[in-house]
Amino acid sequence: MKIITLLCAIVLMFAGIIKNTTDEVNKIAERTEMKQYPNLLPTVEVVAKRLP
Repeated sequence: MKIITLLCAIVLMFAGIIKNTTDEVNKIAERTEMKQYPNLLPTVEVVAKRLP
């Protein structure tokens, strides 16, 4: 009975590690995706003529 409990604990531990790793990989992917677009603010172009 102790062996079965130990095996269940090991399986749950591995499941937690895998879940944590996938969360971290997703966060890293989001950060690297945002680095491709560093400035998302709109650009303003002034087209008015200068006054003399």
